[in-house]
Amino acid sequence: MRLTVRHPVFLSAGWHDLLFANYVVDPELLTPLVPQGVELDLYDGDCYVSLVAFRFCNTKVFGVPAFSKRDFDEINLRFYVNRTLPDGKDRSGVVFIQEIVPSRLVAWVARVFYGENYIAMNMEHEITPTKNQAKAVSYQCGVNSPNNRISAVVSPKIAICSDEGLESYITEHYWGYSGSPQTRTVEYEVKHPKWPVNEVSEHSIDFDFAGIYGKPYRLLAETEPTSVFYCQGSDVTVHLGTRI
Repeated sequence: MRLTVRHPVFLSAGWHDLLFANYVVDPELLTPLVPQGVELDLYDGDCYVSLVAFRFCNTKVFGVPAFSKRDFDEINLRFYVNRTLPDGKDRSGVVFIQEIVPSRLVAWVARVFYGENYIAMNMEHEITPTKNQAKAVSYQCGVNSPNNRISAVVSPKIAICSDEGLESYITEHYWGYSGSPQTRTVEYEVKHPKWPVNEVSEHSIDFDFAGIYGKPYRLLAETEPTSVFYCQGSDVTVHLGTRI
């Protein structure tokens, strides 16, 4: 009988106040970025990328309080893949096109341990209550000043979504993959409970996609997202990766 290898926790943190803006794109946009051993994971035949903004809280590395600043923001652009194991089971995962944090040290650690495309920028967020128990959530980033922004007004109402809905498809990916078609892929597990999803009554996205991610992503600035939603989030653990 083959034993399952359990990889130790590398990083633990709270991921909170997550905003997701989800776009349908041509799969050919992402094909050059798909790592070895995985394939694009479609939803109802559509290929999605997501702009995700959230707060890292109480960050620890190997159980030890990490970095001089343990609470910080992240904004990432990601897409979705699937890996079929030798026994026929599937692992739904995420590939990050780029991840933005305010700390050069955090970016360096992520690049070294996981090969992820992290960069450092100035960042800030604002979370304020509004009428009827709603709240306004915004994240900004930029090289000299935080001039790229995603914001939304979050309803206190939790959306009713099935396990087959788009919200579950976007949030229920528990593996990360980094690499390229030319290099061996690193696979790592990300554990968190299922996140309830809140409806967003209004949103605004003013983002220089072409300047940050490259000219092929200019189309995202010219396209309305298919959906925007919010998750309160939870504690999360990221486990040491392995090459597949």
